[in-house]
Amino acid sequence: MKFYEKIKKIDRRIIYLLVFLSILIPFLPGTEFLRFPVSSTKETEYIFNYIESLEKGDAVHIDWAFDPSVKAELVPFFKAFFRHCMKKELKVFIYYATLMGIGLGKDAVAEITAEDEFAHLREGVDYIHMEWIPISSDIMIFSMSTDYKGTFKKEGVIFDGVETINDIGFILGLSGSGWHFTWVDMQIRFGYTLGLAVTAVMGPDYIPFIQTGQLTGLSFGLRGAAEYEMMVSEKYDPDGPGYYDTATRGMASLTLSHLVVFGFVLIGNIVYFIEKKNRRS
Repeated sequence: MKFYEKIKKIDRRIIYLLVFLSILIPFLPGTEFLRFPVSSTKETEYIFNYIESLEKGDAVHIDWAFDPSVKAELVPFFKAFFRHCMKKELKVFIYYATLMGIGLGKDAVAEITAEDEFAHLREGVDYIHMEWIPISSDIMIFSMSTDYKGTFKKEGVIFDGVETINDIGFILGLSGSGWHFTWVDMQIRFGYTLGLAVTAVMGPDYIPFIQTGQLTGLSFGLRGAAEYEMMVSEKYDPDGPGYYDTATRGMASLTLSHLVVFGFVLIGNIVYFIEKKNRRS
């Protein structure tokens, strides 16, 4: 049997196994060499650069509006963004627009504060979970504009100097839906600085608001999270292991698995043309 005929009859389970391994291997310890370079986009850079422009003690509000269904795309961005804010010594307020997101957010923060570098962080001082309240986004924005602390009925020294939405240096929305369209629309009236991290499929819907200036930055899915991990790493730990996390590994996994699939498609086409040529001869 000729070699190309053997390739043609390869057991499909071998193909499935190779694809599975290409997805899994980048997540295993010691596989950092598989990290693929990711160039940053200007939309993600806008968020990073604005956070860089803030001063120590400035306030950042995170509107967490997603559940576990899009965890893989948005939690990595939150972790990279939260680490960046903590390196800048900013005050981070985390509000959960969905009950199903509270556990995700608290687990992500707990994971970061368990690291030696961030073990000194304290809730109510450096960051605060503001849980969920049964209120629509437009009413919440109106309430924040007059009494930020009273809106969420929370306590802590973190609220010192934060009276209204005008005292918030940056608002980041995290969602896999159209929840933040209200935030975008009302940005014109209240003038807050708003950036979004959304799933890849939602990204194009928000692009026009970058052009109008209503959005100061936009991150697309896992790719945007990987870009943010890279920028934080290059800024704060360029000669060390950096702050690369699941987004970078996820992009390596996607790239490697796509290369494997592409390779099999290429081999299949080569075999097809060889057979076609042989039939003609």
